[in-house]
Amino acid sequence: MTQSKPSIAIVEDDSDQLHSIEEFLLDSGYSVWGVCSAEAFYKGFTVQPVDVVLLDLGLPGEDGLSVASLLKSRPEVGVIILSARDSLNDRLAGMRAGADRYLVKPVNLLELAANIDATASRLTPRAAADTLGSLGSMAAPAAQPACWVLAMKDWALSSPQGKCLQLTTHEFMFLQQLMRADCQPVSKRDLSSHLFGARAQNGAERLNLLLTRLRKKAAEAFSEPLPVKTLHQIGYAFTAAAQLVQDAQQLH
Repeated sequence: MTQSKPSIAIVEDDSDQLHSIEEFLLDSGYSVWGVCSAEAFYKGFTVQPVDVVLLDLGLPGEDGLSVASLLKSRPEVGVIILSARDSLNDRLAGMRAGADRYLVKPVNLLELAANIDATASRLTPRAAADTLGSLGSMAAPAAQPACWVLAMKDWALSSPQGKCLQLTTHEFMFLQQLMRADCQPVSKRDLSSHLFGARAQNGAERLNLLLTRLRKKAAEAFSEPLPVKTLHQIGYAFTAAAQLVQDAQQLH
């Protein structure tokens, strides 16, 4: 690194928390900038790359897990998740997405600084990394063979053979939740609440109908079954290797 302390970006939609952390880090000698959404972060990072990203999960629009997944392919950038979500499943999801550390709010600021320094110490120097200075260089690696890919911006599912299927809103949301679970089952209650709202009626039946239609479309588009397993009285699981990318261009 070319400076004594790592540069930091804070992605936090709570303005009070953002300003509190930003002020502390600036006073501690770090170079810091902060934003309240993933979209603003991507724009800021293109202009002013940083060494470590402090990332909230519950962001408006694109969530923190998606940002962490994109940064996973950047060995010169460290990711520390700061979240009020303290369950084991949340922690595991954060680490699987590519976070170096997962700290539960409220975070002691001295402890945060120590974690920043420890994370920065393992980074690949930026000059030695493949930095292209654009959002495209932040993309997750291209899909590997035998991997299903969900394009976030295009709402498209691609099979391991490269065939593509355009998805409806609910189909996209359904597959997004399953793929983020990393082969672990997602309950029908959680899926119904996410897709149709917490007070939706007949959520389980609507999910069954949605999956039936999606399986039929996938069979026609891919000439192979969709790897979604129904777990009786539990929910559903996406059982094959899967990857989330920002848009379909990253597949080429």
